[in-house]
Amino acid sequence: MSRSDPFRAGEQFMAQISQFERPLFLLAHHDDEIPTAGLLQRLQGDKRVLWVTNSDGLYFESDKSPHDYGEIRKQEGVNSVALAGVPQSSIGCLDVSEVETYRWMSRVNSGDASLGEAMPYFRNIRDRVIDAVLQVRPDAVFTLAWQGGHPEHDITHVCAKLAVDRLALETGKRPAFYHMPAYEYMILVAMRFHPLYKGQRIKLRLTQQELDIKMAMIDEYPSQVKLFNDFRKVFKLVGMFKRLGAPPNAEAYISVEEFGPVPLINYSKNTHTFDYFTYMWEDFEGEPVTFNKAVKPIVMSLLG
Repeated sequence: MSRSDPFRAGEQFMAQISQFERPLFLLAHHDDEIPTAGLLQRLQGDKRVLWVTNSDGLYFESDKSPHDYGEIRKQEGVNSVALAGVPQSSIGCLDVSEVETYRWMSRVNSGDASLGEAMPYFRNIRDRVIDAVLQVRPDAVFTLAWQGGHPEHDITHVCAKLAVDRLALETGKRPAFYHMPAYEYMILVAMRFHPLYKGQRIKLRLTQQELDIKMAMIDEYPSQVKLFNDFRKVFKLVGMFKRLGAPPNAEAYISVEEFGPVPLINYSKNTHTFDYFTYMWEDFEGEPVTFNKAVKPIVMSLLG
């Protein structure tokens, strides 16, 4: 694929997309499919979606318990991917609680729990992801980018990497492995790789019909509707940058999707120079979740 022209690489990717008979979207949260909803629409064969968590993390913004809120989010996910052509029989959810995951990460971060105490919880997540991937036996895996924007995205990425490694070991054939950016610096770099990213970039430009379906998928998530409306306001505020080639509005921005093959990654290295910019403002009940104190030791133990 062309490394210099991401859209040319996208054309080359589309010319080969029919070779994937069992592609798998492996995601952390219900709504993580939205940034590359057009790609999900275009995938063919027996395409699958697997969410790791039950997406109960924002229950405190509602009047629901974590369990009840998670059930609502799971149904939103079912409705969303159905619009992209993925039936309920082709989706799965490991039902890992975001609340508990954040609780453990924050306790490791603060020193309230040792890494040894936390690792049975995280090894269980890893093993369940591996078991699920081995059961599906995909020939292509699309997961969240190792990006330093969200700790559960990064942990899911590492679990996906380990599952791809195990599948290759057991079958003798390594599935294609791609990662999809969500955001960094809160949403300053949204749905794109960092400007300094050195890996292969693949870009797709959606048709109007694909964009319409993507917008309908957003509508299935009230939280995403609010986020996208806020995103619209950002484009109005920075309208001056249109003259520099920026998209004229939020719809035009999300009509282009970016992803790429997973390169060789040093998972012990922070994706940002300063730890403050990794997982900005991520916390559990006031205790921060950082890369250096929480995610790095957990990930290195999983990889160990």
